[in-house]
Amino acid sequence: MQKESIIALGYRRVSGAKQVKEGDGLGSQEARIREFAERRGYPPLSAMFTDDESGGSENRPGFREMLAFLKKNRAHTCVVIIDDITRLARGVTVHHKLRAAIAATGARLECPSFEFGESSDEQLVENLLASVSQHHRQKNGEQVYNRMRGRLLNGYWCFHAPPGYTHARVSGQTILVKKEPVASIVEEALEGYANGRLQSQAEVQRFLEACPDFPRYSGRVKFDRVTTMLKCVLYSGYLEYPKWDVSLRKAHHEPLISFETYQRIQSRLNGAAKTPARADISEHFPLRGFIRCAKCGKSISGSFSRGRPKEYPYYFCIGKGCQIYRKSLSKQAVETRFDDLLRSLEPTSDLIELAETTFRDIWQQRAASSKERKAALQRVLGNIERSINQIIDRIAATSDQGLIAVYEKRLSELQRDKVAQAEKAETAANSLPDFDDTLRTALQFLSSPWKLWDTGRLEDRRAVLKLVFSKHLHYDEDEGFRTAETTLPFKVLATLRDEVGNLVPLAGIEPALLAELDFE
Repeated sequence: MQKESIIALGYRRVSGAKQVKEGDGLGSQEARIREFAERRGYPPLSAMFTDDESGGSENRPGFREMLAFLKKNRAHTCVVIIDDITRLARGVTVHHKLRAAIAATGARLECPSFEFGESSDEQLVENLLASVSQHHRQKNGEQVYNRMRGRLLNGYWCFHAPPGYTHARVSGQTILVKKEPVASIVEEALEGYANGRLQSQAEVQRFLEACPDFPRYSGRVKFDRVTTMLKCVLYSGYLEYPKWDVSLRKAHHEPLISFETYQRIQSRLNGAAKTPARADISEHFPLRGFIRCAKCGKSISGSFSRGRPKEYPYYFCIGKGCQIYRKSLSKQAVETRFDDLLRSLEPTSDLIELAETTFRDIWQQRAASSKERKAALQRVLGNIERSINQIIDRIAATSDQGLIAVYEKRLSELQRDKVAQAEKAETAANSLPDFDDTLRTALQFLSSPWKLWDTGRLEDRRAVLKLVFSKHLHYDEDEGFRTAETTLPFKVLATLRDEVGNLVPLAGIEPALLAELDFE
């Protein structure tokens, strides 16, 4: 056999992509392989094949590429050099499969730290080394699992950070910390879905895509990512990992939303499915789908007609058989009339002052009753705790796996209720926030809803429609908008406006009025 006919190859492996970028594991392996080839008198390496896969995995692109090279060069004597037996595999079964695949091409495997052979003694040593390598891999896996599970039990999230968070060292511990401005975007999206401002997951998706600072892949925010975010309990300041038997518990990172808000989100996700919002809704036709034809009751849509030298926007009725079916309704006329309607809802400054005084009285009454609320919540907590103990006793007393599964599901629900009630009790123990800071935005909106509409943002305009009107508006080409059905706050202001002549002379009438109108 002539040395000139030998083709020497190198194969190196690390356990993951991170090790490719960090450290010098691959470089060290290559240096040892080249040194060994030179010491053996082999020609310079013809190729170096690399994988970044676990030692227990057979899925190795680099190894498959090497096998293809070996098959093409069967006419030569090929030698595959590895740095150490553990670099080939860290599992007995995988080791023998890869070893057999190399041998099937007619190549032989060599290593600086071990002499491969075919005798029974050499195979015994090889099997022992492969077994030890597998044991090390499994032991490392167990140690990593135990450490990570221990951190989860202690309230530290040790997996990939969800959008809005990043890992950072704080007081000697690696915890999740807010990552702005993404955290504020995620908070707004979650709160919007919880309170109904964003009606569907599709609307949440469009909201996130409209925020240039929110991370995306291939230029889009995928729908399943939205679903994952809405189901992520980490945003409420808690964590759980059922796969490792880690139940719901308080985490150490700062929440973006309350646990109560998280539960409202889950209730909406598990409730009746919402019709996905139209994909073609845009700022060009903010009233599309919300207004109805006064003649037939069908929806009024919007579109552009092509003309010279530009396109012209218009609304039209989609009701077949309607006398104005697909007749162009001037976009400017429709939206001007809507703007007039919105401005007509603006109450007087005196009326806003009266409403503010009324709300302030209610706020003070609630602040004074915080102790009673806390005591009531503590009683609810006690009842939940007793129910949990009863369920645990029932699980211990039965061997029926079906019943156990039912009990465990109920136990999980009770534990979540317990967390929610405990959060409410903790909040009730604290004094209410400042009235002016809390309700200033709400009162500003009630006093001038048209200002939010005038921002021009589609999300703001859709919010106005949902917050001001309780039913669809009906539009007539000649008469304009019919009488609008408004939401409760605007109905209350309208009632106050109608009765203000009777209210002003009567001192101390406000509490009775509150009881009558049931502000709460």
